[in-house]
Amino acid sequence: MKKILWAALLVALVLIGCQKKSDEAGSAAAGAAKVVNLWCWDETVRADYETMIKEFEQANPGIKVNLLITPWSDYWTKLQTALPTGTGPDVFWLNHPNAVSYIPTGLVMDLEPWAGDIRFENFDPNFYEPFTYQGKRYAVPFMWDDIILFYNKAAFDKAGVAYPTADWTWDDYLAAAQKLTVLSGNQVIQYGTIANASFQSGVGPFIYQNGGAIFNADRTKVTLNTPEIQEAVQFNMDLIYRYKVAPTVEELAEATPDALFQSGVVAMMPGLSIRISFFGDVLGQDLNVAPLPRKKAQGTVFHNIAYAISSKTANPEEVRIFTAFLASQRHAEITANTFAPCYNGMTDLYFKSYDWVDTQVVSESINYGHPLPIASRNAGAVWTEMEEGMSKIFSSGNLGNQLAELETAINASIAK
Repeated sequence: MKKILWAALLVALVLIGCQKKSDEAGSAAAGAAKVVNLWCWDETVRADYETMIKEFEQANPGIKVNLLITPWSDYWTKLQTALPTGTGPDVFWLNHPNAVSYIPTGLVMDLEPWAGDIRFENFDPNFYEPFTYQGKRYAVPFMWDDIILFYNKAAFDKAGVAYPTADWTWDDYLAAAQKLTVLSGNQVIQYGTIANASFQSGVGPFIYQNGGAIFNADRTKVTLNTPEIQEAVQFNMDLIYRYKVAPTVEELAEATPDALFQSGVVAMMPGLSIRISFFGDVLGQDLNVAPLPRKKAQGTVFHNIAYAISSKTANPEEVRIFTAFLASQRHAEITANTFAPCYNGMTDLYFKSYDWVDTQVVSESINYGHPLPIASRNAGAVWTEMEEGMSKIFSSGNLGNQLAELETAINASIAK
């Protein structure tokens, strides 16, 4: 009888134990967090992103965000492999040059159904243009930069030149550059400005200031051989070769424009707005900024990065909640330590440590800015060809018929 009782007790204990383990497993499964994978390419965001993710997870205990930072050199290769299989990110960084390649593939989620959560109205519409396809928005813009005019107040004061204003024309710009160029014998020891071939930070903004259009409306063809673009390119080349108020192409190959400006070799220069912190730390109170000069109108070039969503995400509800947070003012406040937010009214937070600089110039420039000029097909290769082609033109010192030749070559590349 005792053996029977002990056997019965043993069976009961086993059953109770099994039931307990089953209950615990069920509870664990019920409480398991859904994972959202976030991919980006810039290590400098890590501290802000860890803060951002911690705050989000505390407010949403059922969601865990995994951050993966992959260097730029490997990011696109890895994304191209992982995204189609659904094994990659749920949320990932996407920039304008790559948006035109990724969005039409169907691998990026249409965000219009989430418009009520994202609240697109909190962002300038210009920031969505690079990520819009067939009238639908496919990403949440979060950081941006543009091209503005940096100037060294000490150099202007020494030369007795008035500081740049929003009313400056190309003629004003040239006149100031001539007065700011300093010679020692035949040697230039200070240049008035910098002219370069870049469609982003160099000749590109001048094309828009002169009423030019780099692409046709649907960006299927470049339109480089026009009077407006010829005049803009020639003006910038004249700064180098005719007026000699800007470093030569050879000099720029030896030292970057940034290095020349911060060392005082150049008195003013068009440059990326995110350089305010870089230059401010070196030049201090001598640094200020202004809008670029105008010809027919104001014009500049901006570039922005956005959060895109994988259409193959396994956790769309959790991703929707996380995306709404990424589109929030709180996200902008946290990440403004690292980049200038796209969220309305938040751009100046990035520059808060440089309150002597007129950073409102950056915020206002979106009103007349143009997105980075990107082809609708073969964008990466075409951009490289555009930059290299214009660099060759600048190096030649003679415009001639080269814009027509470059236009023909690039349109052939777009059509491939």
